[in-house]
Amino acid sequence: MQKESVIQVMTDVRNLLLHQKELFTISEVCSYTGYEKSYLYKLCSAKTIPHYKSPGGKTLFFDKAEIIAWLKKNPVKTQEEMKRQADIISKSTKRN
Repeated sequence: MQKESVIQVMTDVRNLLLHQKELFTISEVCSYTGYEKSYLYKLCSAKTIPHYKSPGGKTLFFDKAEIIAWLKKNPVKTQEEMKRQADIISKSTKRN
């Protein structure tokens, strides 16, 4: 097996294991979201991302479900959704 194939298999296995976990370390959140560690630390410091500290306060943990919910909390509407909303507003304005 070539070196690239082995690395790909290891990456695939790591990703499968990562998706099965309920709690993530900061490094795992980086892998899961693609965000840099420094950015995640900044978000934690500003208390804008849900996270937990170990009893000693030195290690950060993240609940996978909370991270997913946090990532999904600012959806961008599709053009079709915006058009429907504009039609609803237009119809309600014409009635008044």
